[in-house]
Amino acid sequence: MSAPTFRGYLIKAVKTDAILPLKFIQWDSYKITPNQREEIKAYRDDNTRNLTRVTASGKKTAIEFKLRAMWLEDMMEFQGWLGDGIEDTQEAHEQRKIQLEIYDTEENVYKTGYFYVPNMDYTILRITDDSIKYKEQTIKFIEY
Repeated sequence: MSAPTFRGYLIKAVKTDAILPLKFIQWDSYKITPNQREEIKAYRDDNTRNLTRVTASGKKTAIEFKLRAMWLEDMMEFQGWLGDGIEDTQEAHEQRKIQLEIYDTEENVYKTGYFYVPNMDYTILRITDDSIKYKEQTIKFIEY
């Protein structure tokens, strides 16, 4: 078995070559499902009940984690990282389409792919005269 290729980060925006700062991630929430298999068709034989599966050759990855609770300044830094990494077309901005280099924990290698970010919720924990503190929130990256 070869040595792992881990280089100290989990996610990097390809367009900007910017690593997602690890300080944003609530560690007990980080979940990656690499190389998801998708069934084109699956059925059981009527007599033997043996399962037949036709699986797509393409495999996609999904990543989910919680941003830790943070103040406005950190939230804006995260939003800047995400926004700057979005592809440069109107359609990409509408879809939040971003090319990421991610660490695949199943194969222990870095891979590149296009992902989208579903809608995000912002729950406010506290407001001061000059800032807002946000509750942790779930972020998802789903591969195209």
